[in-house]
Amino acid sequence: MSSSSPAPAGAVCWSTPIAATGPADFTDVTAGLGIEAALTGMMVHAVATGDVNGDGFTDLFVGSFADRPPSEYAVRGASGPAPDRLLLGSASGFAIDKTFPQMFGRTAGAAFADLDTDGDLDLVLSRNPRPNPRADAPSVVLRNDDGRFTQTTVLDTTRGGRSVGVLDVDADGLLDLVLTEDRWSGGASVLLHNEGELTFTDQTAAAGLPSDIHALGVSTVDLTGDGTPDLFFAGPNRLFIGTADGRFTEEEAPEFAWQIYGEEDDVAGVAAGDLDGDGRLDLVLGQHFNSTLDFGKRVPIRVYRNLGPGEGRAIRFADVTAAAGIPDLPTKAPHVQIADLDADGRPDIVTTAASGDRPVTLMNTSAPGQALRFAPLAPVVAPTEPTYWVTGAVVDADHDGHLEIFLAEWYPERPSRMLRQSGGSGHWLVVDPGAGQRVGSVVAAYEKGHAGEPEHLLGRQEVGASTGFGAGAEAIARFGLGAATGADVVVTQPGSGDIVSRDLPADSFVRAAGVC
Repeated sequence: MSSSSPAPAGAVCWSTPIAATGPADFTDVTAGLGIEAALTGMMVHAVATGDVNGDGFTDLFVGSFADRPPSEYAVRGASGPAPDRLLLGSASGFAIDKTFPQMFGRTAGAAFADLDTDGDLDLVLSRNPRPNPRADAPSVVLRNDDGRFTQTTVLDTTRGGRSVGVLDVDADGLLDLVLTEDRWSGGASVLLHNEGELTFTDQTAAAGLPSDIHALGVSTVDLTGDGTPDLFFAGPNRLFIGTADGRFTEEEAPEFAWQIYGEEDDVAGVAAGDLDGDGRLDLVLGQHFNSTLDFGKRVPIRVYRNLGPGEGRAIRFADVTAAAGIPDLPTKAPHVQIADLDADGRPDIVTTAASGDRPVTLMNTSAPGQALRFAPLAPVVAPTEPTYWVTGAVVDADHDGHLEIFLAEWYPERPSRMLRQSGGSGHWLVVDPGAGQRVGSVVAAYEKGHAGEPEHLLGRQEVGASTGFGAGAEAIARFGLGAATGADVVVTQPGSGDIVSRDLPADSFVRAAGVC
């Protein structure tokens, strides 16, 4: 992979043909990719993905709660708690980055983002501190210098942090942060404005946000389609509409009310994506319902279709969970993520609910022009052993064109897992917005020869740095193309004109601008 020559719009960085046929299926590749041995001694609670060293392969940050008695971690060859880990990806798998700072804490959320505009990915860690050894580490930013990380900025020392949101709230070209705080620690999520040089100031009140927003997850995408980011806080399920001057106004949204059964039932992660191909971003919410354990309740994740404006509201959503066939789940499902697992052109939903020894994956079976429908890849049954996958990630770790699901395991007795989609697949296309600000870029794929024509839209995605529960996402857009052998792509970057790339070949990773 070249790193020296400028790439014209739509330059192909790498490609690979699709070989597998048949229905979607998953194969456990944990040991073969080096995941199992690298992540012993951990109660994993945070994950982030991104290419931190510019070699073209996805790297994986894994954060742990390291504050329990050492004996609880001393299994599977570990002698006690392990620090947070950075695993560097390659064609053959993952290896621990031995230069990464050794840090112990309660790392609850993470995200990679270029916060100092130097072209590489810095790392944000949201911590949930307690006044105990290996528990008091603060929320921080680690600066990336050519693939080596250094702790640079302390963001907060006391807040009970959970997920991280990344956005450019005032269109100044610098990425700002949202740190959510849970309801047990004070419930005051915060908006931190990037002042440059990796310094941040609290702009929560100045942006019109109240001081009582507790949340486990946060979405920062543009839900209204007006070009400015909006905020959805999962937990209380509060929606705030952004304006061009960097302020937010709360939008009453009663459709997001959930029935709870116990004191520790909470809505957790949130994922945004266009599930039905209408160009609007829908929402999927995960659940952290202890009642699945305490009372044997089965609780679904929930799917909300974006209806756009109307009825005096800037935006409306419809709860289509039951109508779309979303099943009740036997375990917690805190993390949710939208990805076209079989590349048939219909985005699917990944959950971290356990069914047997696999996660519940919901395949999009919607017919063109019809209502949303999903079906679990396999019948949903009780897990074969106690399993708590707190969060996860979806990546193409080895550039074979098939996606892997990473499942972050809380219990040290069992390994975190990597499952590869080894069944049939349609064609696919990955678009990296490239030079400039990736986060907030909108990528639209069209049938070949029809760039910009809405009736020929194949998919529309907003590139983000976080998703689900405590997870950082790779700042790319991946489209399933089905039988199509190529596509036209339009990339709209914040503060810039459109980048139009025509007749891009399928089964390729493409950089819209910059260097490959």
